[in-house]
Amino acid sequence: MKFRDHAASIALAAATSLVISLPAMAQATIRLDLPAQDLDVTLRAIARASGRQILIVANTVAGRQAPAVKGEFTPEEAVRTALGGSGIGVRFAGDTIIIGSPAPQATLGSDPSSGDIEVTGSRIKGSPIASPKITIGRQDILDAGFADIGSALRALPQNFAGGQNPGVGRGAAAGGIDNQNISGGSAVNLRGLGQDATLTLLNGARMTYGGFSQGIDISAIPIDAIERIDVVPDGASAVYGSDAVAGVVNVILRPSYEGLSVSSRLGTSTDGGYFSQQYSALGGVAWDNGGLYAGYTYRATDALEARKRSYTRSLGDPYDLYPDLDSHAAVARLTQTFSGDARFAVDGLFSRRVIRPDITVAGSIVSTRNIDRFVSLSPSLEVPIGDKWSVTVKGVYSDDRTTTLASQSFSGVEIYSAYGCYCNSLYSGEAYLEGGLFSLPGGTVRIVAGGGHRLNRFAYKNLRTGTGYSGDQKDSYGYAELFVPLVSDRNRSAFVDALSFTIAGRYDRFNRFGSIATPKLGIVYSPISSLDLKFSWGRSFKAPTLLQQYSQRSAALIDATSLVGSTDPAGTTALLTQGGGSGLKPERATTMSWTASFHPVADPGLSLDFTYFRVRYRDRVLTPITGYSNSLNPVYADYIVRNPTLAQVEATIAAADTALQNYDGVSYDLSKIAYIIDNHYTNVANQRIQSIDLTLQYRTQFASGEVSTSLNASWLDSSQRNNEYSSYFDKAGSIFNPPHYRARAGLGWEGHALKVFSFFNYTGILKDRRTATVRNVRSTVTMDTQIGYTFANDGPLRDLAINLSVENLFNTKPPYMRPAAYVEPYDTTNYSPLGRFVSLSISKTL
Repeated sequence: MKFRDHAASIALAAATSLVISLPAMAQATIRLDLPAQDLDVTLRAIARASGRQILIVANTVAGRQAPAVKGEFTPEEAVRTALGGSGIGVRFAGDTIIIGSPAPQATLGSDPSSGDIEVTGSRIKGSPIASPKITIGRQDILDAGFADIGSALRALPQNFAGGQNPGVGRGAAAGGIDNQNISGGSAVNLRGLGQDATLTLLNGARMTYGGFSQGIDISAIPIDAIERIDVVPDGASAVYGSDAVAGVVNVILRPSYEGLSVSSRLGTSTDGGYFSQQYSALGGVAWDNGGLYAGYTYRATDALEARKRSYTRSLGDPYDLYPDLDSHAAVARLTQTFSGDARFAVDGLFSRRVIRPDITVAGSIVSTRNIDRFVSLSPSLEVPIGDKWSVTVKGVYSDDRTTTLASQSFSGVEIYSAYGCYCNSLYSGEAYLEGGLFSLPGGTVRIVAGGGHRLNRFAYKNLRTGTGYSGDQKDSYGYAELFVPLVSDRNRSAFVDALSFTIAGRYDRFNRFGSIATPKLGIVYSPISSLDLKFSWGRSFKAPTLLQQYSQRSAALIDATSLVGSTDPAGTTALLTQGGGSGLKPERATTMSWTASFHPVADPGLSLDFTYFRVRYRDRVLTPITGYSNSLNPVYADYIVRNPTLAQVEATIAAADTALQNYDGVSYDLSKIAYIIDNHYTNVANQRIQSIDLTLQYRTQFASGEVSTSLNASWLDSSQRNNEYSSYFDKAGSIFNPPHYRARAGLGWEGHALKVFSFFNYTGILKDRRTATVRNVRSTVTMDTQIGYTFANDGPLRDLAINLSVENLFNTKPPYMRPAAYVEPYDTTNYSPLGRFVSLSISKTL
């Protein structure tokens, strides 16, 4: 045994393995009659029938599907049939069958062009990436008892539940204007940098933004239709372009599905409110060269009213902590392979959601009805060129319309109403060439080069008056990525088991603010087969949102004597201007990550990853003055014109898109204006972010089944300054921002028919900095549990699964904060008022 393998075996105490082990007596052939189903379920059945031990590398088969396996096979033939064309490697060692390969060097010398291997974080199929990656399989989501993808990702410690997410309340605006959710959807917000700084993809394709804050609703994708979710919490603009500052989330759909499955789920809070019902179906057919499947989910939840919680009854009635919701979501995928191995695929997604939030503010009732309709269509065609090259053409059409009807009434009399639409659309097309350039001792040097054009459109339309504002953003781009395997299993030596690097570069040219180039470098070094050391460095960027660029510019008169520090005489006024900023430029970031990934060959189910991540983010776009009453603070001097001339005042009013407004009922005499306050969106803020992530998975045989453990823990530190004159202030660890510490640990056991999973969620201490006296908001620990049973007999109950799920088993309440007028007395971005939530789900494969 080589020293590196011996060292790996010594470290087994820190390892986790997924082991399928049954009696040692192996059969020459086995007879199987297994339907098309999840690959891990099929492999377990083969292990039971053959008496072989099957070892599976962590996450290798997560979310994948096996074809029907029917007939008489040797164990080796059965496994190969189950794996089909998945591209997953398999090795036979005596009575042990090893599925997958834990070390990236196993793919370095191969030709990945022959398989459809989706790699998030790289455009080169089958290549290892230097960035950290978290993979969440469909079964992981179901075993944890989540009702939708959004809920699953909000439980991820690296993701912040603020921004455009359910349950975010009025008080969260203290954490930023983006902390609101008019569509009722769920947007990923990695590291709390904002949903506009996380790029969300569906099968590698973009989708249009939703609402006004440039978030993408991930909960519109039915769980049954996905294979897995890849989360790469690292900058990736050199690969994907704008928005990929905090990272990339790629939802991978099932490659195919044959058969029919149906499910239903009912749930409610034991404290009252939020009764939920959900019904889903997935059906598909397959033929020799292709297939078609479609999935549909209907979900409805009742509102959770503040009067049903003791700590929020003071908010009045009505006041919805969660609004009434009604949603439909559907997804479809068509694949077809033509002569010459050309492969065509098209993904379609549709959703329609209605939410009806009602709140009470200062004795008046604000009632809203928001309808969000989303559609996306993404075709692609891949054509091989010879044995080593291929050309791929992709397109996307995506459209989102969030229509909102709001009214405010006092004592039964309507005093305000609005009816408008936030309309977003996306059109894009690109083509790229992929193939091998030449061979090195470590493998083939591969390249991807391509380009495309993307058009985003945004409009706000007043559906009563026909007025509004709109704009578009055009991006023509080109990119290239080079993968160089220097050392692999072909030429490895002592302490250099594998070594590769990746270089990527991208050039984007926008119609509004010119061009930008972004590079990225990645290195993967494996001193032994059980350890990968990764380094990633790159530059990323985010284009200003269309709201920031095109929202209406307004001008309003305010009482100058109300400004802090004012010594002006009574009757003096100020002119406050706000809205879209002209001349905005992209936000820019430099990102770095260092990762150590341990996966012992002797125990291939164990995976242990340790990552340090750092971002320096500059030129962030925001309104520079936080609270116009503090406008005379010297740090805002660049945005104040003192004692303006009449010509300056008239020019400022003329530049506004709306008529001159009067906030304080002051005189319209323009000669009394002492200040012009410019609070338009501007590139002013800088942020510093760093984090440490630890992920651990371990599975092993126990009591005729498997016991599994997992841990995902994250420490985050982030700070911001709003201009060059001010000091940095803490964001992480403050209310309405991510905490410094978050963790989720899991423990489960799965047998032949019964499975039990429990998860523990930790949220660290937060600081309430809303007043001069800073107070602590206590940390919390909650526990979720799920028990499931699947009937495995051959009768009518075969493949019927029943699952009982309890979220927040001990009914932990949100930490109470000092109440503020007309807002929730808890941090709605980090805590939920649902309390103990019990649900029962039933599913059947037909």
